[in-house]
Amino acid sequence: MTHLNDITTDTNVSTRSKGSHLTIDDRVKISVLKELEYSNRMIAQYIGVAHGTIDREIKRGMVTKMSKQSNNGKVYCYYKEYYDPYTAQERYEKSRSNCGRTPIYQSSPEIINLLDDLMLGEFDFKDHDKFESLDSQKCSPYAALKIAESLVNDDVKLPASERSIYNWIDKGLLRTKNIDLLEKTRRTKAKHGRTPKREQPGKKSAEDPVILVLAERLTRYNLAFKITSKTPNAVSGVITKLKELTGDYFDEIFKTITPDNGSEFFEVANEVDQVYYADAYSPWQRGTNENNNRLLRRSITKGTSLQLFSEFDVEQANLRLNSYPRKILGGKSSLDRFEEEILKIVDPETLAV
Repeated sequence: MTHLNDITTDTNVSTRSKGSHLTIDDRVKISVLKELEYSNRMIAQYIGVAHGTIDREIKRGMVTKMSKQSNNGKVYCYYKEYYDPYTAQERYEKSRSNCGRTPIYQSSPEIINLLDDLMLGEFDFKDHDKFESLDSQKCSPYAALKIAESLVNDDVKLPASERSIYNWIDKGLLRTKNIDLLEKTRRTKAKHGRTPKREQPGKKSAEDPVILVLAERLTRYNLAFKITSKTPNAVSGVITKLKELTGDYFDEIFKTITPDNGSEFFEVANEVDQVYYADAYSPWQRGTNENNNRLLRRSITKGTSLQLFSEFDVEQANLRLNSYPRKILGGKSSLDRFEEEILKIVDPETLAV
């Protein structure tokens, strides 16, 4: 019989990383060593694991073998227990398959359907006043997750983040595909070389109706007005209207303004104390405004004649934008954040009146 010293000095003694699982090769070695009558502690040293691991492994792989023997016309049955490495491996794999919690996309199909409906613009918001204006609008995975959080009970399990939803989409587990996402397909790496010239929409004249957009930078709250023409008088008319609506609070709400360099904004300097003009061809200096314009165009397509949209259409499109959950605002909408900031300036009793 081999002694302990022979095992510990054997060049075949394994060096294992902590936490690594036994393999089928390890189990075959255990079986051979058991046949050679090694103790569990000796086997553990040879395999390179704690002796408790071998104790549990032997129990996992124990099977009973029956043998028959005839003697004087009688048949005797004998039972013997022994360790079978392949039975142990099969039991191990079955145990591993049952480890961990069931993924949400398997355990909660109703949540998957809800997220799909939100991202595909198929969810009916009629009974949900807070998001009613978003009806039929496609939501990003992040916005869909935030809306779902407010629609379901607290005990319902939801994905930990929108990253999980993107992974499910990539794996084909949802009805939603990447092509259905409004932002993902446009966020591609720039291609080198010349790009084909895109067809330009019809050129508008100064007398065509346009939408004047004002974006509040802190809360990303958007104001949109359909005005009769792209002229200084039309723009000034909107500023005058805002002054009438806000009264004594106008200067606190509109401390500064950064307009476009168009001639229609030249008169704005007479209405607001601090005016900053962005550099030419530098849209990043007015990032919030540019981003809100892009979101607004989901409802009012660029290049489409504004004769087809009423003032009410513009108001609804803008309300849809302001009600949309924004990641930069921690899942709140611009409307929620704007109301919070307004209450810091305006007396609530005045608003109640």
